[in-house]
Amino acid sequence: MKEILKKLCIEKGVSGSETEMLGTVRELIGDFTDISADVSGNIIAAMGGGQKHIMLDAHMDRIGLVITYIDENGFLKAEPVGGVDLRSLPGAAVRIPGRESVLGIICTVPPHLAKDSGELSRDKIWIDTGLEAERVRELVSLGDKAVLCSGFKELLGDRVAVSALDDRSGCAVLIKCAQLLRDKELPCRVSFVFSSQEETGELGAGTSAFTLAPDEAVVVDVGFAAQDGVPPEKSGKLGCGAIISISPVLSRTVTDKLIEISKRLSMDIDYEVCGGSTGTNADRIAASRGGVRTGCISIPSKNMHTPAEIVSLGDMEKLAELLSIYITEGGAANA
Repeated sequence: MKEILKKLCIEKGVSGSETEMLGTVRELIGDFTDISADVSGNIIAAMGGGQKHIMLDAHMDRIGLVITYIDENGFLKAEPVGGVDLRSLPGAAVRIPGRESVLGIICTVPPHLAKDSGELSRDKIWIDTGLEAERVRELVSLGDKAVLCSGFKELLGDRVAVSALDDRSGCAVLIKCAQLLRDKELPCRVSFVFSSQEETGELGAGTSAFTLAPDEAVVVDVGFAAQDGVPPEKSGKLGCGAIISISPVLSRTVTDKLIEISKRLSMDIDYEVCGGSTGTNADRIAASRGGVRTGCISIPSKNMHTPAEIVSLGDMEKLAELLSIYITEGGAANA
């Protein structure tokens, strides 16, 4: 799982540029699934057979920045793509994969001179590459994306820290699930959807669900890990295995099947109960065409939308096993 995650959390795939990840997905599961990319940027891996069709979804896109202006001194003005935590930006390193890869630092005023908290506003993000303006314009174009640089760090136990775990960790779970299923005779067709633009409006989940028309779906995303300042009813412990969502939007039949398998695996599952929508791709998939029976399960993650998100590899392993059982048993009964 660690090696899968390392390959997925490379500095690519900001919302709208997800197909940059196609080669990585092919490398990991292309030898035993049929892989394609659609016009919306979704990457879809298919396997299995049978009449019933199950869709497993995790969004491939990551938050980042987009270059909006280059001033006369070569400084780059940028705006967030997705819900970037602006508090984490001052002094952060970013990489812009333009005509050549360009490294830059987000400008910040020294704390001794700051007149406020130092938090950047969306309209005051500037990147310093150290290059002359003429050279910057040769290498960078308006509309180029920038990603937050963050090396893969192994912490104590089975925890790792890196940017883009939302939701490359979910993608890693889907890939591990596919690997667990590769030599099994499946009772259903499975579409592993690495969906696009979740961070900017869940576009890919809507278009892929409409095209694939699955009988049911399970969405894998990240959820808030328990820590100071996070309400206990909205979070799950690192090491619990997963957080299962219960919501009016979701199918109770699918949700109950996920719960039942988690108990069989002796997972110390946590739950998030929603009075309405889930805030994930599950909302778009459930409303596709005439409706899709959908469940949602999340990996606990600390420091979401920063360069140092944290997850437990053990949680991801357990979740991949849960989903593989879900598929081998043909999904939810009567779904």
